[in-house]
Amino acid sequence: MMSNLRLLLVSAASGGLFCGFVGAVIGAVAGRGTSVLLPGLGLVISGPLAAGFVCGLTGVIFGSMIGLLAAAVIILTRRNPYP
Repeated sequence: MMSNLRLLLVSAASGGLFCGFVGAVIGAVAGRGTSVLLPGLGLVISGPLAAGFVCGLTGVIFGSMIGLLAAAVIILTRRNPYP
């Protein structure tokens, strides 16, 4: 049986990796054929690159939170099993 801390860390990491990858792929596909202009800096960023980065980062954040929530439920269920 895994310790509680290890379960929390593994759940957060796996949720973040999976959701980050899926978010980056979906964002890159959705941003195809666009570009982002940053007037203050004079930069033009490729649309799929920017969309993939933002969606991937969002996926990592929310995937980690979902993984932590799932691990917390497992830990609480171990401690107080249903009657």
